[in-house]
Amino acid sequence: MKKFMKTLSLIMVSIMRISAFPLAFASGGTDLKFNDDGKFVILQFADCQDVYPAKEAMVALINESLDFVNPDLVVFTGDNVVTDDIRAYDEILNPVVNRGIPFTHCYGNHDAENSELFTRDDLLAIYQQYPGCLTYDDDPSLSGSCTHNLPIRSSDGSRVAFNIWMFDSGDYMVDSKGNRGYGCVRADQVEWYRNKSMQLETENGALVPSLAFQHIVPQEIFEIFYKSPIAIDTITMEFEDGSVYSYVPDFSKFEGYIFEPPCPSPYNFGQWDAFIERGDVLALAVGHDHTNCFIADIRGVDLINTPGASWHSYGNDLVRGCRVFVLDENDPWNYETYVVTASELAIVDGSQIPDKEDSLANYWTVVIFKKLLDYFRVFVGNFSLPF
Repeated sequence: MKKFMKTLSLIMVSIMRISAFPLAFASGGTDLKFNDDGKFVILQFADCQDVYPAKEAMVALINESLDFVNPDLVVFTGDNVVTDDIRAYDEILNPVVNRGIPFTHCYGNHDAENSELFTRDDLLAIYQQYPGCLTYDDDPSLSGSCTHNLPIRSSDGSRVAFNIWMFDSGDYMVDSKGNRGYGCVRADQVEWYRNKSMQLETENGALVPSLAFQHIVPQEIFEIFYKSPIAIDTITMEFEDGSVYSYVPDFSKFEGYIFEPPCPSPYNFGQWDAFIERGDVLALAVGHDHTNCFIADIRGVDLINTPGASWHSYGNDLVRGCRVFVLDENDPWNYETYVVTASELAIVDGSQIPDKEDSLANYWTVVIFKKLLDYFRVFVGNFSLPF
């Protein structure tokens, strides 16, 4: 019965896509290219994590963020849809498709976990029915699904000027003591990255600067926390290499807000070391920890946590929103990034966000309080809640 329902669901989504979007995708294929002004803008949504019908505030956040940012590419970094009801995909993807914006995605720990019908590969088939979907599985033999890269060509189309890496960081793993923990990028995916990176370098005559995206934060997040020989219950994590870290942030090592203890995998297969070895990745942007919003320079590569966009799951109005990346082909080894919060959008005249989950007065209160926190950080430092 489940197999029949899965087949029926895939047929239904195909019919829906064909009837709703009879014309070819407006951008004319999968080529990404810098604009004539040399800029390229990426909008990342982390942890939309919704069902059908989706929270109206979340849909409004997506629509209003797209109009505010006008991105060239949208990236969904996992825990996107957490139901078998395929209509939920319309909720997060139609705002992008209707604007003719290409998008790509990776999976989180909840995408397939909350499905009784679909595997990760089945979910890929659903996404690919939507015009503008650039997601593909570069090597189906790799761990996970949909690990791939997207080159961005120069504005004149003559060369690859930048690259986007998309990794499937899995869902769950069991450590050597039998404890269930979160997944991570596996050894075969790390090797794929090394080989593909070297291929791009050979084809282009030089390293190609890049950004990487995945769902689960890597173990290196704890390099901005103090290593402790003492286990202190919920604020301590022990990794498979025997190291123990307690949740005591080093405020000098990150910019932003940490409202919950990070949740990486107990395992580490060398992804971060490979980034440093190859030297082409400027930053890795993740989601997963919904209320964390920060940038940390870890041995020369930035680790970025983008806050969640969900109201269906937990969040924090101080940071809830999406993240923007601005690239410049004339200065490709640097990038600009900032967060657009739901609260900031909600206080704009005409916003559809207020009164869906919170009142306009509440959003104004959040915006004012966050401004005060930002001023506080200028004089005191970054912000984290003790746990």
